Amino acid sequence: MAADSDFFKSVASPHFCERLFTFLPDVVFCLKDSQRRYQAANPAFAARTGLDAPSKLIGKTAEDFFPPHLAEVYREQDEMVLSTGREIVDQLELITNRNGSLGWYLATKVPLHDAAGRVVGLASISRDLGRPSAEDMKFAGVQKIVSYIQEHLEDDLRIAHLAQMASLSPTQLDRRMRKVFQLTTSQFIRKARIGYAARMLASSKIPVADIALSCGYSDQTAFTRQFRSTVGLPPAAYREHSKRGW
Repeated sequence: MAADSDFFKSVASPHFCERLFTFLPDVVFCLKDSQRRYQAANPAFAARTGLDAPSKLIGKTAEDFFPPHLAEVYREQDEMVLSTGREIVDQLELITNRNGSLGWYLATKVPLHDAAGRVVGLASISRDLGRPSAEDMKFAGVQKIVSYIQEHLEDDLRIAHLAQMASLSPTQLDRRMRKVFQLTTSQFIRKARIGYAARMLASSKIPVADIALSCGYSDQTAFTRQFRSTVGLPPAAYREHSKRGW
């Protein structure tokens, strides 16, 4: 169904977005201009950066608030959206919070266009992935699959095989995983593997190549690339940072 262009023309201010996201404490929201400067943000964004008010973000960039390794990832994402006009949807990210804890998030960024169709900025949201209870998993019928994945990270985990174990089609399994974890089955596998790798890097001296194998990556280059895209640092750098703190 086509959108009512007259309706959108009648909405004089874009600030309804900022107001709306004020009431979503588990969703980080911001608008950036073409220079990647924050033009709007919600209280959840301010809290993640340790600020007491979103207004303190305005006119500044990620480099002013985030560790260099995260700011670099955000810059790369922003520049891709701004230069190509393509969206980033549900990018899985593992982030070290300001209190030192690790947090999993799903990030989405979409371009903003002017009346002529030019990209003039972007809108971004990041959703906190909470931990479902065992009862949630049991009710959805995915507890067995979750346990299997966690116990076989080094194996070739094929979605079709996992679905067959649950007596479901791959689409049905994905639907149930999304309901419980907000993740597709493949995203959950990636989360489990990268999370395990991060713990091993921080708590052991096991070589990176061996950790990659134990997480199901026969190619260390592929492991490093996916680890960096999820965490913001390559494995060796993450290990070094975890030893001396953030």
